[in-house]
Amino acid sequence: MSYNVENLFDATDDGAKQMDPAYLPLSIKKKWKTDQCATKVGFYHEMCVKLDWTPQKYEDKLKKIAQVLLDYENGGADIIVLQELENRRVLTDLWQKHLMWKGYKKPIHFESPSSRGIDVGMMSRFSLAETPKVHGVSLGEGERPTRDVIEATFQVRKNFKLRVTANHWPSQANSTQMRLRAASVVKNLARQAIRDRVPFIATGDFNTLLEETPNPIQGNIADNFVQNKARPLVDIQDYIGLAGQFPGGSHFYRGAWDMLDRFLASKDLFNRYSKFRIDLRSYEIFAPRYLLIDEYLADPKTGKIRLFTFPQRYDFFTGEGYSDHLPVVMKLTIQN
Repeated sequence: MSYNVENLFDATDDGAKQMDPAYLPLSIKKKWKTDQCATKVGFYHEMCVKLDWTPQKYEDKLKKIAQVLLDYENGGADIIVLQELENRRVLTDLWQKHLMWKGYKKPIHFESPSSRGIDVGMMSRFSLAETPKVHGVSLGEGERPTRDVIEATFQVRKNFKLRVTANHWPSQANSTQMRLRAASVVKNLARQAIRDRVPFIATGDFNTLLEETPNPIQGNIADNFVQNKARPLVDIQDYIGLAGQFPGGSHFYRGAWDMLDRFLASKDLFNRYSKFRIDLRSYEIFAPRYLLIDEYLADPKTGKIRLFTFPQRYDFFTGEGYSDHLPVVMKLTIQN
């Protein structure tokens, strides 16, 4: 499972390491000697000034995230990849307070150089086969730093390993070139996994639109020609097709669905003789009704007002909702 949990920040002031001052209690903000919200504008300034992000609200958000993770098949996926984590503490809190007792092992996390201080992380019921690694994504001189790519290799069974990378590529506020740079890192990791003869899955929030040209994923690091090794990966969502299904993506923005959250799988997992394979029928955008909200909005295609159903993003003031993303889930099978 991959899930963008939308700004999971604790309520602790980390001083110089507190990259986003909005997510703190008002009791702390009132003691500031200088206005740390001054550089923010519009909605973000108002949120920074007015939000009272208390320890209780943080605990409630942890509970909601855990609910979503464990609701999948009444116990949760064996490997979970998360995006938008403030730091190691929030991932550890989620694990210790809600997930450890479900068999998940110690979380995998590296502090990211992201200018907002948000990271990616993983949890798994499987033991690690190798020491986890972190891979930086260079966006070029003068560019703000972005999230690292985390790599972990799991011992799924005695003779079966699986390598997984956690991704959160630069947002659509950045140029396509930035996502192409992140794609290059993943492409190299996929090729290394092929050389190591370890099946490979890249997952996370790729922030990539289908219409982007050149596309950072399709036709660059992935295609649907499983016998052609020029590109090492298959974009599962593109391979199986989602047209006409609900939900039409993992993220909803301005009246349209986008498939930002994805699985990219190495082509050896499509080999008919492989004992380790992807169960394509298991792919799912996990969308229990409590994650969704109904609202009347203008249809971007017709301009007419109509009813839309989409993820109910988390409201940091009221505590309503969950995230502006939906989780994506996929199973792999081992043939005896």
